[in-house]
Amino acid sequence: MTQALVALLALVAGAPAPLLVLPPDTASEDVAAARLAEAVSDLLPHALAFLDVPAIARADRLLALQALDVPPVKLTRATTIRVAEAVQAERMVVGRLELQGDEVQLSLRLLDVQRGTLSAPFTASGSQARLTELVDDLAWEVALAGARTTRSNAELKSRRRTPLPEAVGAYVLGLQGSESAQRVRSLRRALQLSPSFDEARLELGRLQLLIRDSQGAFDTLDPVQLPGLTRSARFLQGRSLLERGHYREAAALYATLVSKDPTPAALNNHALALLRQTSPPLVASEVLRKAIELQPADTDFAFNLGFAMLVENDPAAAVFWLQGVVKQSPRDSHARALLAWALRRAGRAEEADEAWRAVVALAPSLEPLQKEDLSRRFERIAPSELRLLPNENARSHAELSALHLSRAEKAQQAGDAETLERELQLAAASDPFNPRAHVQLARLMKQRTDFEKALAEFRRALWCREDAAVRVELAQLLKALGREAEARAEAARALKADPANEAARKLAAGR
Repeated sequence: MTQALVALLALVAGAPAPLLVLPPDTASEDVAAARLAEAVSDLLPHALAFLDVPAIARADRLLALQALDVPPVKLTRATTIRVAEAVQAERMVVGRLELQGDEVQLSLRLLDVQRGTLSAPFTASGSQARLTELVDDLAWEVALAGARTTRSNAELKSRRRTPLPEAVGAYVLGLQGSESAQRVRSLRRALQLSPSFDEARLELGRLQLLIRDSQGAFDTLDPVQLPGLTRSARFLQGRSLLERGHYREAAALYATLVSKDPTPAALNNHALALLRQTSPPLVASEVLRKAIELQPADTDFAFNLGFAMLVENDPAAAVFWLQGVVKQSPRDSHARALLAWALRRAGRAEEADEAWRAVVALAPSLEPLQKEDLSRRFERIAPSELRLLPNENARSHAELSALHLSRAEKAQQAGDAETLERELQLAAASDPFNPRAHVQLARLMKQRTDFEKALAEFRRALWCREDAAVRVELAQLLKALGREAEARAEAARALKADPANEAARKLAAGR
């Protein structure tokens, strides 16, 4: 797992807060009941997704626990709230499962994370063989409690062919265990018995990716058609394609996902597929910037953008992004190695040597990589569409930058030039990836006729976020300085982003 998964953002801003589904409590000595509880926590989010109720998938919950260094054991109330905050869940599904012979008794409740209040219980009971039906019944009750679904109970019940009892048993066994081979055998058995059991198919595909059977994972996931699971299956197939170097196919697959819902993780993986193509239809760095706009504090995405900028031969931009990654994650040896390469490409040899000494001190095994080698697959594939909330450091930096910008605005209104410059410098230093701070600094430097600093700040703003209007400002300044060829080049880039921009059109034509 990559380092930044510990630190970084949740789902797309503005999306409804997802439910965190926890395995129901069971008697501590009842291993069979505990396995069924895990199955409930896997089945329920998928059923809720079909009912338009966003819920954290079990696999993503386990990733979050691993990222937060929380062992997958029964959690205390304080720890569950910590996990809920990390995945941006406002409510949790909690409850109890009891197993009496072959009879399963389920009682679930909705827990409001902030208020600590519990809903009335939702109950269901029946034989283990009817586990998928029992979970669907509970999903319907939960969806009604949130008044969010536009589907009917009949649609929920008719969306699948009920798996055979033996298939359910094999699926339950395949969800847990320390030995991957045994889990693979159990899940294969479930699919042999019930080929349309897509929850088992999705779990097997994930497990195959984990054990580096990428082709097997792709083939396993291909038949998944159960509504509520198809997007997850296609996302994982994209991972399989990326890992096997099938970049054109991966780009096409992720482009389809992005067209339907441009989540940051899908944008990230789409960009990585584009990055490795000889003639991509889109520039990878532009796609990565869109991902970062949605999740500004995600250092995995920032790392990938720095790498993309280096591949695209913009070493100054690569240095900008990679310095930010190293600042947030000082022990990230790969980021330090890329930073050294970018510094050397940018003609900053002394800084590159110093950066490389830090790499070797941190990770001696990387010493053979001193010479730049962009064929190395350092880029970071998003394992799922779930991302965690930014850590306190990242949030405080963004908040501090916003505070300095607010003070700068007041200083500008008061005509206090000294305070204005100081606050803008502090805003940019607090959050180097805040384009607004760099744009305002550029305009201030331009007013003071410090044109080289103004150009540098305009470029930093554009490295953070593509903005045709800002690029036109950069082009206008370059033209005023007599740098006609550069001005036309920047105007052409602005036109690509905004074909209707008349100012860019005139500049591109040399007028």
